[in-house]
Amino acid sequence: MLKNITIVLAGANLLFSCKDPEPAQPDVTIAVKDTIEQPVEVAEEPESTGIEWKEIKMGELGMVQQIHYADTTNFMHRQIYPCAKCFLRPEAAPALMTVNTSAMSKHLKLVLFDCYRPKVFQQKMYDMVQNPDYVAEPVKGSMHNRGLAVDIALADSSGVLLEFGTPFDDFTDKAHYDCNDISAEAKNNRKLLRDIMVDAGFTPYKNEWWHFNYTAVKYPVDDFVWNCN
Repeated sequence: MLKNITIVLAGANLLFSCKDPEPAQPDVTIAVKDTIEQPVEVAEEPESTGIEWKEIKMGELGMVQQIHYADTTNFMHRQIYPCAKCFLRPEAAPALMTVNTSAMSKHLKLVLFDCYRPKVFQQKMYDMVQNPDYVAEPVKGSMHNRGLAVDIALADSSGVLLEFGTPFDDFTDKAHYDCNDISAEAKNNRKLLRDIMVDAGFTPYKNEWWHFNYTAVKYPVDDFVWNCN
C-alpha cells in the first residue's frame, strides 16, 4: 500500500491541499532509481492455483482494465508487471463479483488499477524508490502482496472513468476519501464506490479513495507470479 505523500517527479510539483493554507513546507521528492532491469522468472501456475488463487478475467466480466504497473503509465514511469492480470484469494474474488453485479445494476463498470502484487514486484518497486514511506517494505508487504486488496474505480457504461477528484496513485490530501476540496460529483462517486465495496465485505482505506482491503481472512505475503500466456 502506498502512503499519502507529495511527489515531485520529472520536475512536476504535484501539490494540493484539502486544508486551510499553511506556511510553505519543503517539497518531498522521490528519486526513482535507474536500476538495471533484471528478468523476472515467471513460474507456471501451480496445480493448486484453482484453490489458492482466482483470476479475475476483466474483459470477460465487462470490467475496464487499467493495470498501470503493467506499462509505464504509473508514478515511477517504469513497467513493473510483465502483463496485466488480476488475481485474488478465493474468498476475496467472489466479493469482487458481488461488487461487479452491483455496478452493472447501476449501468456502471468496474475499473481495476491493481490487484494481487507478487513479492518480487514489490521488491522491484521498493528498489526503485527505496523509501518505506512511499512503497511498503517487501519483507512486511501489504494487503496487495497477500491477494486481499484491490485498487478500483467506476466508469460509465461506455467505459469512461467517473470523476473522483484525483487520478489513481495521487499522493496528495485530495486523494483522502473525506477531502472537501473536490467537486460534489467527485464526492458522490467516492461515496457510491465505497458503499458498494463495503456492502460486499471490503474495508476502505481513508487516505486512498481507490484502495480497499478484504479483511475477513488472513494470508501471508506471497511470491506467486502469473503466467502471461
